[in-house]
Amino acid sequence: MERGIPEYLYGLLDKQYGEEAAGEILNGYRKRRPTTLRVNRLKTDREAVEAALSDAGIAYRRAEWMEDALILETAWESEIRKLPMYENGWIYLQSLSSMLPPVILSPKEGESILDMAAMLDAFYLYHPHNDFY
Repeated sequence: MERGIPEYLYGLLDKQYGEEAAGEILNGYRKRRPTTLRVNRLKTDREAVEAALSDAGIAYRRAEWMEDALILETAWESEIRKLPMYENGWIYLQSLSSMLPPVILSPKEGESILDMAAMLDAFYLYHPHNDFY
């Protein structure tokens, strides 16, 4: 098994998508995904998280399309989980793609979004005035 890619997957991808596309998919699996996080505005603000990252020597950049999303340049998720800001609930480790639905749906007052694809420990109800997101 190469970097967590099970052997059986090679044949399945090749059969489903063809050799060239399967190769591109596998190359995507092999690449290191940047660690991304979302600021929990119920407990802190982006500036405090940025200061904590800088103090820890972790390079980051802001996601252009979401104010509370940060992309970490020099840290793994396992390293972030050891930091006080993670332990204190200042941040959520979350992929950028998981941050898209509320941005795209742009709920209005009185509307709610039920995330049916969330893991049980991450299950939440988004409402524009409860500041969960």
